[in-house]
Amino acid sequence: MSACCGPSRGTTPGDGPAPGDGRSAPTAGTGPASGGSSGQGLARRDAVWCEVPAGTFTMGTDDPTGYPEDGEGPAHAVTLAAYRIAAHAVTVAEFEVFVDATGHRTTAERFGTSFVFAGLLPDDVAPTRAVAQAPWWREVHGADWRHPEGPGSDVADRAAHPVVHVSHDDATAYCAWAGARLPTEAEWERAARSSSTPDSSTGHTGFRVAARDEAPRRGVTLGG
Repeated sequence: MSACCGPSRGTTPGDGPAPGDGRSAPTAGTGPASGGSSGQGLARRDAVWCEVPAGTFTMGTDDPTGYPEDGEGPAHAVTLAAYRIAAHAVTVAEFEVFVDATGHRTTAERFGTSFVFAGLLPDDVAPTRAVAQAPWWREVHGADWRHPEGPGSDVADRAAHPVVHVSHDDATAYCAWAGARLPTEAEWERAARSSSTPDSSTGHTGFRVAARDEAPRRGVTLGG
């Protein structure tokens, strides 16, 4: 994520949820979700799993725009065991099945507010709080996964889009239901670096899940 458009590290004002385009539910920087599941959630998702073989890759960057304090640099070798990661971010349709099955209310829905990239808002939107070091992230009351740009917006034609306005708590709750887990930062980066990852060019929008040991083994194989 480049510093020009990503939420600033630790700069979300107040006690509300972090900027809500899905980046607040990272597939990076988090370990496996705790808690078990029957795996019934995965049966409800037509998931395609990418098989990532064990190996060593170069993680991070030496580019000066990286954030060493966030572990983005310097570039360093990381060795991982084999794992599986979903080929695509969790979609609106998949998240809706989870919500319908569990009654889950997201962090944004409970707070009644989230943050939206300013470029997606109309020019005449009323002034609101912004993230201190990333003012292009604007607080929008009523923004949540069903209303990505706030009241008046919806996901009627976005069923296949990555679900957004999802916090870390929301993502781990989804994983527990789906019989999956969040990948580690290293797992996410290695998969994202592969040219054979189906959505490697879509940046950090949304969140992907990694398979638990008992998840169905079907999908494609990524190169090292």
